[in-house]
Amino acid sequence: MGKSTGSTKAEFSTIEDALMLELSEPSLDSGVSVVGVSYYEDINAIVIGLERRTYSDNEHLRNSMIQSIFEIMPIVLDHSEELGDKNIVFTGSSMSLTARGTRRMMKIFHTEVNFDLATQIDWDNFTDNEDREQLLLNEFEYVWWHTKVKSS
Repeated sequence: MGKSTGSTKAEFSTIEDALMLELSEPSLDSGVSVVGVSYYEDINAIVIGLERRTYSDNEHLRNSMIQSIFEIMPIVLDHSEELGDKNIVFTGSSMSLTARGTRRMMKIFHTEVNFDLATQIDWDNFTDNEDREQLLLNEFEYVWWHTKVKSS
């Protein structure tokens, strides 16, 4: 099914298609790209795949993944009719250097929040990296980081 720029949500066949288009249009300041959006009925969740293709230090990598969530959430929250009562799951991948010196993409991050809870958060109140990371730890279902990028 063809999609045109500037289309409304109602013209898309699925919420995944609509979100993927909306989330891939803006360039995220965090340097992270949205690489996929999928709905999983068995867990009642929309999963948003994030990817950072450039290598960076662990703190910057964590901060960029968290910042991307803050950039994405206003767009996601615009879909209350389709996403109300569902979970919003974020998975993040990044380039990693293996022990053999080769680079490969690996999962480094996973977290989720219930849509209804996310609508109650004042996202604009969290402006620095520490506040944002603390919000994830306090309000999201859980936050998992790969041991290579886990904060100390």
